[in-house]
Amino acid sequence: MSTSLVTKKRLVTSKPAAEESPAEQPPADLPPADLPPAARGFRPRPPVVAAVVLVLLLAAAVGYLWLRLDDSRSDVDRLESASVTRAEVLEQARGLAVALTTYDYRDLAAQQRLLEQGSTDAFQQKFAETNKTLAPMFTQLQATAKGTVIDAAVQKVDGDLATVLVFADQSASSKQSAEPTSQASRLRMHLVRHGDTWLLDSVDLL
Repeated sequence: MSTSLVTKKRLVTSKPAAEESPAEQPPADLPPADLPPAARGFRPRPPVVAAVVLVLLLAAAVGYLWLRLDDSRSDVDRLESASVTRAEVLEQARGLAVALTTYDYRDLAAQQRLLEQGSTDAFQQKFAETNKTLAPMFTQLQATAKGTVIDAAVQKVDGDLATVLVFADQSASSKQSAEPTSQASRLRMHLVRHGDTWLLDSVDLL
């Protein structure tokens, strides 16, 4: 065989130098290593993701605490409002109890004027009817009385209605007795709200 035929055979059977095995070629879906990060596509680093999650958790915690604080403020406001209301009811009841147990035969109308300022029309009507019966007797006996509140407590406040228990001591005198006499009274007073004040509506002698 001649040398030229051997050379041609080698040229036909050998593989082109440009062809390489698949294992030696880089995968088509991976970007070249020498491209900048913007060209390859941005992928968040694990520390950055953790920081974002932490910020979100802190924001949620702050929001929850703020809501709880707002609820607590509302509860405090309601308690303060209820406390102020009970104090107003108690003060009004104590003053009315003194007016109920204090009188002087020389000016019986003064007692009625005091009660008119702090009572409902229904109570004023009942008291006027009672006073019409008792006034002649007080005048004849020259009776006077001074009331003092020993203790008082709000039993209930329900919307515009309130009930107060009052323990009063009444020191009374008349021309029939040389020394004043003392009498303890226990009153259950029912009040109703009228605008910004509380008015006496009825009284029970216990």
